[in-house]
Amino acid sequence: MNITHKYFLSFWLFFIALYFTAQTPIKLMSYNLLHYPTGTSIDRKDDLKFILDSYEPDIFMACEIEDATGADEILNYCLDNQKYGASYFTYNHSGSQYPLQQMLYYNKYKFELVNEEYLITYVRDINHYTLKLLTEDTSDEIYIEVYVAHLKAGADSTNSTDNDSSDEDARRDMVQKFVDDLNNIPADHFVIFAGDFNLYTSDEPAYQAIINPDNAIVMKDPINRPGAWHNNEAFKDIFTQSTHSISEDDYVGGGLDDRFDFIMMSSNLIDSPVLYYKTGTYNSYGNNGNCFNNALTSSYCSGSTYDDTLLQHLYTMSDHLPVVAQLETVAPLSVIEENILLTRLNEGTFIHNSLSLHAEIQGALNIKIYNSLGQICNQIDSYTSDTSIDVSRLAGGIYFLHIKSGQKQQILKFVKTP
Repeated sequence: MNITHKYFLSFWLFFIALYFTAQTPIKLMSYNLLHYPTGTSIDRKDDLKFILDSYEPDIFMACEIEDATGADEILNYCLDNQKYGASYFTYNHSGSQYPLQQMLYYNKYKFELVNEEYLITYVRDINHYTLKLLTEDTSDEIYIEVYVAHLKAGADSTNSTDNDSSDEDARRDMVQKFVDDLNNIPADHFVIFAGDFNLYTSDEPAYQAIINPDNAIVMKDPINRPGAWHNNEAFKDIFTQSTHSISEDDYVGGGLDDRFDFIMMSSNLIDSPVLYYKTGTYNSYGNNGNCFNNALTSSYCSGSTYDDTLLQHLYTMSDHLPVVAQLETVAPLSVIEENILLTRLNEGTFIHNSLSLHAEIQGALNIKIYNSLGQICNQIDSYTSDTSIDVSRLAGGIYFLHIKSGQKQQILKFVKTP
C-alpha cells in the first residue's frame, strides 16, 4: 500500500469512527430549592430560570417543592415546556410533618419517562423515576433509574451543626429503603441516587450503606472524596451549603462549610462504553473553591469559573448550591435536538443532483464532502442554510458531509444516485 492510499484509509477510518461514535452529553443537576416557591419573602422564579438557563440540565432533580403550583411554575416558566417534561407532583406520603416533595424534570428530546413511584420511609418519600434514553436502536434499550431523596436533617434545621446519632440513624434507615429497592432493578440498568443527603462525614452509616459493595447494584461516589466534610477546609471546593452566612428569611446561615448535596452513580456508569460519567464534570455549581465559611456574595467567593452574576442568583435562590455532573453516550439518539444536531438533510438520504441542509443554529457552516476513500470532493467555507449544494458531477455512491460550526462538528451520510 502506497503512502497516498494509507493517507486516504486513515482519513476514511477517522470519519467512520466519528460518524458512529459521536458523543452526546447528558447533563445532570440536583438542587435543594428551599421551600419553593413561597419559602422566602423574595419571588425567586427569575433566579431559578437564570440558573437553569446557564446550565441547561437534561435531568433536573429537585428537592423542597411545596406544591403543584411551584412544580408547574418550574416547568412552564423556569424551563421550556416544549423541551422539558416533568414527573407528577405528589405530596409526601411518609408523614405530614414533612410536606415538601421531590420532582424530576427531563429533556424530552433525550428521554421518555416510563415509570414513577415512591418509597415510603418514616421521614420523607424517596422518589423513583425510570427514564428511557431515546435511541435509534430500539432493540437495545437504555434505562436510567433515578432516585431523588431528601434525607433527615438535624433536629434544629437552622443550625447545621445540630446533628446527633438519632439523625444519623434516620438517614441510614431512609437509605436502606433505597438499597432494598435496588434488588428490583435489572442489572443492566443504570442508577442515579441524588438529592440533599445532609451528611457530615463519609463515615456516617447512610453513606456507607450507599457505597456498600454487597448491594444488589454497586453505587459509587464519582469524585471519591471521603473524609470528615463538615467545616473542613480540605473540602472547600465541593461544599454546597450554606450560601448565606446569617440565618434569615428561611435561609440557613453558617457560610459554605458542608457537603450536603450529592449525585451518586451505579458502577456501570463509571465503566460502561455506551453510557458513562465524564470524568471531571462533577461540581458544586457556583463554588469557585475559595468560599470557605463565607456567604456566596462575599468578595472572597468571586472567581473565573462562576461569575458574580450567577453567584448573586444562586445566593437569592437557595441556601444550597446545585450539584452538577455530565454523562456521555455514544448511542445515536432518535430525536433531533437543536443544540445537539447542527443540521439535517432536507431532501433525505438519497440525493440526485443537489442537496440542501437545514441548520438548527444561526450562522454559516463550513462543509467538506468526502467520498468513501476519504477524498475531498467538494468544500464550502461558508455555507448558508437552505441554499443548494450542486452534487450532480459526483459519481454514484456513499458520501459523507463533515460539517463544522465553531467547536461543534457533525457527520451526515448521503447516497448519490447515478
